[in-house]
Amino acid sequence: MKSMSLKAAVRDAVKIFQFDNWIRFYYIKSDGDSMTVEIPVDVLQRIEKEYPSLHTLADTMCGDIDYQKSHDIVCAHVAAHLDGAKYDTSVMPRVFDSPQFKIEMYVFNMWMKMHEPYLDEEVLFFSDWEEMWEEWNKLDEVRQYREKLVQSGQDPQSPSCDTVQ
Repeated sequence: MKSMSLKAAVRDAVKIFQFDNWIRFYYIKSDGDSMTVEIPVDVLQRIEKEYPSLHTLADTMCGDIDYQKSHDIVCAHVAAHLDGAKYDTSVMPRVFDSPQFKIEMYVFNMWMKMHEPYLDEEVLFFSDWEEMWEEWNKLDEVRQYREKLVQSGQDPQSPSCDTVQ
């Protein structure tokens, strides 16, 4: 039986989008007007070992990339690995409209902007990002800010996957 948990689906979708951000943060190379994703073989091997469910996403992103292609790859990954596979087909379309997803992505993007100088110092592995993100989320200020967003009913901007239906 497929899960009906919106909360778990939001968590899984957010992780996929965070992983996409991590890849684009470190592994996009620009050559004039074109961009490519170049993930070293050793990093791909480590992803396959530590994040097997995300390995195909990383592998598929390698090569020429633009915003639309990145968006399509991420949404296809969500569709293939979550929508109907892990969660009932009624769950994932609700995820991207949910305040929980929008707030989590908004707060994550804020975290990235605030930590960009540190993240830029050296190439960190995705597990390092996850650990830093989790520790930051434990701060009282962050919990209070998230609660204010929930209570205010604000609709922060977030990525969407309208292809997942």
